[in-house]
Amino acid sequence: MASRKRPALARLTNALATPSQLQVSQALGLSGSLLSSLHYLGGSLIQVAGAILNIPAPTIATSAIIFHRFHLVAGFLEQSIRDTVAACLYIASKSCEFPLRPSVILAAVDTACQDPLAVGGKRIPKRKYTRANTETLDHWELRILTTLAFNLHVVTPYTLCMEYLVSANVDRDRQKTVAQRAWNYLNDTLKTKICILHQPNVIAVTAIWLAAREAELELLDGEKWWEAFDVDTEDMGHLVLLLREGRDIAIRERDRIESGRKPTLTVEDVKARILEEASLSSRQ
Repeated sequence: MASRKRPALARLTNALATPSQLQVSQALGLSGSLLSSLHYLGGSLIQVAGAILNIPAPTIATSAIIFHRFHLVAGFLEQSIRDTVAACLYIASKSCEFPLRPSVILAAVDTACQDPLAVGGKRIPKRKYTRANTETLDHWELRILTTLAFNLHVVTPYTLCMEYLVSANVDRDRQKTVAQRAWNYLNDTLKTKICILHQPNVIAVTAIWLAAREAELELLDGEKWWEAFDVDTEDMGHLVLLLREGRDIAIRERDRIESGRKPTLTVEDVKARILEEASLSSRQ
């Protein structure tokens, strides 16, 4: 993973994707729409499982960032999303000092796989897992760690977002409204490749900008207040487009469910689509 670091923000930066890394999955024959769906499914499973496990938002965010980083480098052809989601939660729970038993993580992920678009509120079912199940989790943990060269440095945008809002000097009532909306946008970014394409300060500022626009609130009495946080409009625009792409996926799936059709965003379905697209690509 490459990193675009500015001296003033060195402690607040993450490793970002390089152009060559972004071409890995495409080179294997997967379409852009399928890749977006795969990243969205992984991020959704992590958020649902994280809600079931009742773990803090930064731990969930760390899990999602590790997931997107790993699949950026390794691709999706040979990897099981269910297994890598569980391993990313396992790694993040330990790195964030919120350790969980492997069997508990596996149970939460398997429950999430039954309904990837759920919003949480489910209890962890009592499931029995064999030693082979936990050994599989250990295998994927090691594979992810070695693929990422044991680089688990992750900066999440949540704290930055709250700090920026405080510095914007907004009255308490409106700040609460904007903060909640911005927080929701931050959660949405975890279902896309945004976290491996943009630094946390860009993500935090864009979430605030979107939330403030919805609340019809002008911040810092200036047209380009985001420049005070070292963010430019080009990066913000790209981030908004990626968010819109993620929301389009969610709307598509919910429309299918509401109309009585089978959702396409399931672990089984995307596995079949991966094999189909890879097979078509190999024949060309």
